[in-house]
Amino acid sequence: MKIIVIGAGLSGLAAAWELAKAGHDITVLEARDRVGGRTWSHRLKNGEVMERGGEYIFPDEHAIRRLAAELQLPIMSHGVRYARRTVNGRIITDIELRRTNTMVRGTLRAMIADGVSGVSLERAYAEALGADYRLDPVYRRVTTSAAADPELVSAAAVLLHEASDDDRHIEDGGRLVGGNQVLTLELARRFGRRIRLEEPVAAVDQSASGVQVHLVDGTRVDADAVVISVPLPVLRRMPLGFALPDPEQRALDHRLMGVAAKLAVPLGAVDSDVALQNADHTWWSWRSLSTDGTSRISALSSFAGGAAALEELGVERGADGWLAAICEMRPELQVTGEPMLTTWADDPWALGAYTAPNLDWQPEDAEAFSHAIGRVAIAGEHTGTAQSLSGAVASGYRAASAIAALQKA
Repeated sequence: MKIIVIGAGLSGLAAAWELAKAGHDITVLEARDRVGGRTWSHRLKNGEVMERGGEYIFPDEHAIRRLAAELQLPIMSHGVRYARRTVNGRIITDIELRRTNTMVRGTLRAMIADGVSGVSLERAYAEALGADYRLDPVYRRVTTSAAADPELVSAAAVLLHEASDDDRHIEDGGRLVGGNQVLTLELARRFGRRIRLEEPVAAVDQSASGVQVHLVDGTRVDADAVVISVPLPVLRRMPLGFALPDPEQRALDHRLMGVAAKLAVPLGAVDSDVALQNADHTWWSWRSLSTDGTSRISALSSFAGGAAALEELGVERGADGWLAAICEMRPELQVTGEPMLTTWADDPWALGAYTAPNLDWQPEDAEAFSHAIGRVAIAGEHTGTAQSLSGAVASGYRAASAIAALQKA
């Protein structure tokens, strides 16, 4: 079949790769002048490679590890206490982490059993941990990663259904050597001219005989099937000449786009803490292992999730406010160059960082995109329960399977 993939991020290229291996004729259309989407690596002037987008690859994230192994791209450790960050000078133990998770999940399950629906992350932690719940390091870490108002995020989706699970606690996460974007760059190298950059799509339609992809420049590309792999806000504004079935539409309606920012700081010195969470707001900073596996890189990474944190740090005015907050939290920090600030809400081809499940989320939403919609499959982190690098790859694999099944029908 002739197949068009819209979007050259991780999910789109993973789908394209699987379909190409099966012998299909693939064309990838990408609006940007680069591949990778929200997987974007950048080299600072001091030589350190930093991530502007997706960062962590955990040991149990098999989809992305399978793809990296297939392309012979090595993954190394960050060497960072991701789940047990320092908060107020204290690092919780593994036992404390498990105890908190068990308590919050148990409280949430009891609320659901009592008929309480639409329980938010905020309410679940408040009910389970009491008046001082916001001081709990697990609450602070989970709500930082949510990148959205915890009063609007489904606790059931995040705590009971997401792939990452602290009950199978794994201390560390990894990164691709040379930057996480090397995965999409290597796929792009193998596809060559079959990837068409700076080709934004204006609309998609389909008929009994095929699909019609209309480009912004007024041209049209026809194919037998299409994979749409663009961020949720871009998908929502893309004109489709067909209606989404109710399950797929509900699944999309049950997600909200979160906002986040990252700051990479080149440095000459810093304290020894490798994972420091701000105690009052949803942001943290870390320093990854270098490729020698012993020393730390000469740069500090920081992530802020949610509109409240970004407003507190003054991100819309640049990096200065955030850098001052980091220096206050880490007084030994010595900055040796210009920090690199990245936001995603102002990126026209992302319009946000990644999605979160809203209070209307239902478990069946996770399976809504397992099948094609006529000749169209939809991929992206918003189509599953893992809003991560591996979640994007897994969604691409799922979309490829949905398209492949059309031949068998």
